[in-house]
Amino acid sequence: MRRLGLDGATLGAVWRLALPVIGANLLITLVNVVDVFFAGRLGPTEVAAVGLATSVRLLLLVVVMAVSSGAMALAAQARGSRDPEALGTVARQTVMVAVALGLLLSVAGLLLSEPLLAFLDASDDPRAAEIAVPYLIVLFSGTVFTAVQIAGASLLQGAGDTLRPLLLSALATASNVLFTWLLVFGVGPFPALGVTGAAVGTVAARALVSVATLVVLARGSSVVGFGSGSWRPSWSSWRDVLAIGWPSGLQSLAYSGAGLLVMRIVTSTPSGSLGAAALAIGLQVESLAFMPGLAISVAATSLVGRALGSWQLPDAWRAGHAALAVGVGVMSLVALALFVAAEPLVRVFDPSAHPQVLRDGVTYLRVNALGQPFLAVFFVLSGALRGAGDTRPPLTGTIVGRWLVVLPLAWWWALGLGWGVVGVWWAFVVGLGVQAAFVGVRWWSGAWPEVALRRSRLYREHLVHATPEAREAFLREVRAVVMSQPEASERVDAHEIVYRWPGAEERWRVVAGELVRDATSSTQSDPAGGREERGGVLP
Repeated sequence: MRRLGLDGATLGAVWRLALPVIGANLLITLVNVVDVFFAGRLGPTEVAAVGLATSVRLLLLVVVMAVSSGAMALAAQARGSRDPEALGTVARQTVMVAVALGLLLSVAGLLLSEPLLAFLDASDDPRAAEIAVPYLIVLFSGTVFTAVQIAGASLLQGAGDTLRPLLLSALATASNVLFTWLLVFGVGPFPALGVTGAAVGTVAARALVSVATLVVLARGSSVVGFGSGSWRPSWSSWRDVLAIGWPSGLQSLAYSGAGLLVMRIVTSTPSGSLGAAALAIGLQVESLAFMPGLAISVAATSLVGRALGSWQLPDAWRAGHAALAVGVGVMSLVALALFVAAEPLVRVFDPSAHPQVLRDGVTYLRVNALGQPFLAVFFVLSGALRGAGDTRPPLTGTIVGRWLVVLPLAWWWALGLGWGVVGVWWAFVVGLGVQAAFVGVRWWSGAWPEVALRRSRLYREHLVHATPEAREAFLREVRAVVMSQPEASERVDAHEIVYRWPGAEERWRVVAGELVRDATSSTQSDPAGGREERGGVLP
């Protein structure tokens, strides 16, 4: 049981990291849910408008997801190596990447909002798209704040600090509820801006929280901070962030792009824009429901990444298995709750209880409840692989599952066979099963530690020049042994590899394909007891 990670210590570590993330993710999701909630007080057309706009916005936010995935993995591995200088470099460069790409996304969003919305709405009623245009333009104008907030939270969570992102998310939610309420309905001296007011409130809240996030990182009160290093852009660091993150970005693009086409199919059914409203409500409810899975995924990323940063491979395996067991168990309970409480959940978002919206929304939640265990497998193992920087298998699974399974089946069942929106809902479940299979096969193949190693500076600067035998011996007899001690640290530069622990230091270099310990090393004792000495040369 301990080998599988089902011991109390490993399960406890997963829960300690995941519980604050569950709270943070719920609060972050509430920022988006608030818009749908208040739009529901204006009418089903307004709800549909928010749903259309959200689909477009998610399509262009894929770059932000790319940055956050790379930041989380690199922060976890730097924390595992116990190198605060490397961790500070990751933090500074990640924030700069987020700001640069956030500004680019704002420009792209402003240019593409109207044509994408016009394509998306295939219903006979153009009002939803007309309402969505100014809402979406306002949201895109504040994309840089969203980018900084998400990147900062990813840095903290990857390094193992999940409490501060929770507090920052609480600030975001509270300020968003207040600002949105004031601006949607025009309370007091504030103008009644309707759906557009929801966007203004969201941007204002994200701006406030992005500033607070930068303050946390600048003060260095957490396990990760900016440190005192240079703010000059480092293209190699940007490359490291994006090399890990771009598959996650494309994964989000594949998911969101397929979502746009699914929305087109939904609005082409007899349900029309009311079906889009039902899908928008269903997605918002489900986004709250799968927060535990996402949180456990973050815990898996942090624990697996930190274990690989110190090259403790058995710990990485145990962390992944423990997270998977917790994720599937929790999401199965969530599935039961969705199935039983589907109707009251839909009514929360549609007080008018329009019969078509209610019927389609309830069937969405009940059908997709069956896919929640598959979703848990996909989320958690994607997070575990992300900790190793192995982000391509989730991308492949998403492309196959969403584009080659969900879209053809949704079109065939909904329009070809005349099942209507229910055919779309069942296609979602089948696609989730395919996605889960892809990441499951990759995890159990055991290929991901090598991916993590090859992405590391240790490998690029030194181990790539060593023979395979010398590399394996060094990893097994030096790195894994020394870094098994909590007080040990690893520092890598262009010239050498330095290990330090209380009272001792070892310096290693690659010479003629072999790892050689520097004669100036001050090793006084074996840090783990019993490491074989080879006269300073491995193997």
